Amino acid sequence: MSLPPELHILIANFLFFPDIIHLKLTCTYFNDLIPPLPHHELLQAELTDFALAHDIYTCRYCLRLRPAGKFADRMLRRGRGRYGRDAERRFCVECGLMPRSGTARYGPGAQIVVQGVMFVICMVCREFAVGGKDCKGIAICGSCWKERTTRERDFRDGSHLRAALLG
Repeated sequence: MSLPPELHILIANFLFFPDIIHLKLTCTYFNDLIPPLPHHELLQAELTDFALAHDIYTCRYCLRLRPAGKFADRMLRRGRGRYGRDAERRFCVECGLMPRSGTARYGPGAQIVVQGVMFVICMVCREFAVGGKDCKGIAICGSCWKERTTRERDFRDGSHLRAALLG
């Protein structure tokens, strides 16, 4: 730590992934001093033995290496997969849920499968939640679907008429 910051930066320039990340994690001084890896270097980093062993991928928006569970299944296959020609367009679910700013993101009605579990951005409440069972392809969260089916069942049974007559 007694070396000038310029020398620390020069030394850090000779480090490769994951060593550069480990150095950044040692203390706030190195974390603040060493600039984040650019997107193209993160894409190269995800091809290392370390990244393959830990199943981590690059997000184009937050510029982080994240575990596979943070990405939609579709982002990890075919063109956007690890060796795909569109890997540079991959983004994590967290970034996909942020408001759109002229870039590809998820919007209301999106159905997002993460590790085999269907999530939706509900068309009713606009929340990101587990999709309702038996929704017949409609992007509605479980709680809104339950409320909807209860309302429909009550309507079919005539409960709404009994309530109106008694009320």
